[in-house]
Amino acid sequence: MHQPPSDIEARPAAHDDDDDGYESDTESTTTSIASILKQHTFERGLRYHAFHKDGKYPFPNDENEQNRDDMKHAMIMELCEQKLYYAPIGEGPQTILDLGTGTGIWLIEMADKFPSAACQGVDLSPIQPPWVPPNIQFVVDNFELPWTHKEDFFDYIHVRHTLPFVKDRPRLFAQAFAHLKPGGWIEFQEFEFFPTSDDNSIISTPESPYFFLDFMRFHKQAMTALGGDVTGVTKLQIELAAAGFSEIKEEVFKCPLGVWPKDKRLRLVGLYLRESILDGLAGMAGRPFSVGLGWGQQEIEVFLAKVRTSLRDSSRHTYLPFRVVYAQKPEVKPEEKAKDTSP
Repeated sequence: MHQPPSDIEARPAAHDDDDDGYESDTESTTTSIASILKQHTFERGLRYHAFHKDGKYPFPNDENEQNRDDMKHAMIMELCEQKLYYAPIGEGPQTILDLGTGTGIWLIEMADKFPSAACQGVDLSPIQPPWVPPNIQFVVDNFELPWTHKEDFFDYIHVRHTLPFVKDRPRLFAQAFAHLKPGGWIEFQEFEFFPTSDDNSIISTPESPYFFLDFMRFHKQAMTALGGDVTGVTKLQIELAAAGFSEIKEEVFKCPLGVWPKDKRLRLVGLYLRESILDGLAGMAGRPFSVGLGWGQQEIEVFLAKVRTSLRDSSRHTYLPFRVVYAQKPEVKPEEKAKDTSP
């Protein structure tokens, strides 16, 4: 990995080898961490990343959004009964990569669980804490650009709350496949970000409008206009198979929205989800609605007031499917190894 300028304190690195860095050929942490920290843009009172000026990630990266990231982690851990991962990665993975790491909270817990593993988190925003386990390295970069690791390098690649913003999914899958060791695993943990219910209680009619459902319809349109796909996780199994992965499995969880479930644990999960959406509505609507749909600021604010009220309606038994999809890069067959070593 390239060394940062001498006047910049680097975050703890997992290795010192030149081959262990994660960076693009065009723009990476080598730009100067200090200058990247200053690269933010502000719109409608919200702060956004400015690393790669086209705004790859359309949501804010300010303190409120960081708090939401940590709240979502607590929610998912509760929903998944404290499981950090589902792929059968064994007791001693040595190289772990977290794409779209956000505040790094998931990776920090993984680094504590596997202290001998070299853990690396990649994100467009330098919003991770300065004090982390010694086996973690955070890198500011765009993982949709070419990777510079050795191929067959990682034991495990993790992606969470990130897939809807990936513009070129086949390329991501191909790069992940190339850089996983044979027998290594990739895992996606993503919402199918569109509401549903088991009792038709979320139907929205002129007589009984459900503005959160309307919001999500507009949000899906806006994200599509920006090149995203909020329900793309439903295609993952087919796409991973096409990329060469095998042993593809999926776990699906119903993540309730609000405190309508009878089960105490699920009520807590639903409270987390409701509050994280309430706290994030302005960011979720900001760029997507203004840029993707052409809405004005006043139009957005009037609509969001109605959405906030509807989010507290416990007669709507809303949930979001949360899908965990994991897959393996096939092991190299003995006869293939023999071919590779033959003169």
